[in-house]
Parts: sequence; C-alpha cells; structure tokens
Amino acid sequence: MNNTLTPEGKKHILDRLEKLTPDTPARWGSMKVNQMLAHMNDAHKIALGMKPAEDKSNFYTHKIMFPVAVYILPKWPKGEKTAPELDQKQEGTKARDFYTELEFLCKMMDILEEREESKLHPHPMFGRLSKKQWSDLLYKHFDHHLRQFGV
Repeated sequence: MNNTLTPEGKKHILDRLEKLTPDTPARWGSMKVNQMLAHMNDAHKIALGMKPAEDKSNFYTHKIMFPVAVYILPKWPKGEKTAPELDQKQEGTKARDFYTELEFLCKMMDILEEREESKLHPHPMFGRLSKKQWSDLLYKHFDHHLRQFGV
C-alpha cells in the first residue's frame, strides 16, 4: 500500500493536490476546497501534537475499525462523521485562503516525514499509531477527499 512516507505515495498525493484550484467544486459533501485542505492540515496537526485531540479509542476502534478502514475498505464511504477536532463545522481550524492552506499542507507532510515516531500523538478514534500507520491512514484520508474534489 502506498502511504505519505514512500516517495511514490507522496508524489502521487502532491500531483493530485497540484490539480486543485481555489474554485474546484466538491462532488459531494459541504466543504469547499480550502476547508478540505484545512481539514487535512488538522489531521496532520493532531498527529504532530500541534492540535489537541482527545483519544477516545478502545479495543474495537484500534484493533478492528482501524485495519478495516485503512487496509480492507477500497474506498471510504461518503458522509461519515469525523472527529469534532477535524470537523469544519465544529472544532476544526477555520480555513484560510486556498493557497495558504495548500502550502501549509505540503509543509505538514514534510514535517510528519521528519518527525520521530515516539513524538507522534494518538488519533482521536484509533488511538496510538505507529508512523507507518499514521501515514497509511493519511494516504487513505487524502484519497477520500481528493476523490471528493475530482482529482
């Protein structure tokens, strides 16, 4: 499986991000493109400990839901609820302009790549993850939202 740490996986995501514009419409959902980028930035900030998130994981979400969501499901279903810390209508970071969010997201990917695994923080639903698990999850998360915007 590609992830955001492999050169091929990272390039694939960056190439798709490059196809977005400030006016790229969503195919589903209510987020605008800059809100989706802010949402993805929040996911990186949680992993890096830059945004507080309560670890609500349990055995089921960590040992069963995580592998199913990341390694078994070919695509994530549309319209699933997200953690409040990531939700643009709840505690998600208010989106800035498209170019600022995009540039920040590219930097967040680089920072995660360099961060020591021991410094990563738990995911709000899936709990403590290895660096590889975080990057696998983020790749799948990117794919979901980039498909949402048709790239």
